[in-house]
Amino acid sequence: MLSRTAMRRLHPLLACLCGLLASRVWAQPPARSLGVTVFPVGAYVLSDTEGGREAGYSAGLAWSYRREASLLEVGGHVASSRQLTEATPMSLRITPPGPRRVRPYLGLGLSLMVAHALREEGATRSLQLGAELCGGFDVELGRGLFLSAEARYQNFSATGSPFAGERQALSSGFLGLGMHL
Repeated sequence: MLSRTAMRRLHPLLACLCGLLASRVWAQPPARSLGVTVFPVGAYVLSDTEGGREAGYSAGLAWSYRREASLLEVGGHVASSRQLTEATPMSLRITPPGPRRVRPYLGLGLSLMVAHALREEGATRSLQLGAELCGGFDVELGRGLFLSAEARYQNFSATGSPFAGERQALSSGFLGLGMHL
């Protein structure tokens, strides 16, 4: 058994050791990462059911959440142009695990779209539902910043019913700058 004097000397030593270990644990990078990306440069092509095409420029905001050792990450985005606003609140993405300077991903999600400008006078604005296939990559720049490039293919119902046979396709690409929070 240790004497009282030895125990009194051992307490400050253990406190210093715990402080050193705690500072080492806090200094390690987090095992989880929330990234927010601003996409000021984007372009889209919307193909309607009759074969007509409409193209334009778009801007967007995206987010992603991943754990370092996981193959899956969760992401989402919202993008808007003069003609339409589309959003994917949540998509599941496959990405290589571990820390990487260049991180590619491929994902699937459910999308929503609202057209701002209506082609026909009698048409009503409706929320259109569809599916999204996305792919892209992030390049780490350091200090929590990264460049991001993403391409998306979305297939929407031309009417309010998500299972309608009349479909329209939206293809888009975005470049942006992101930050890990």
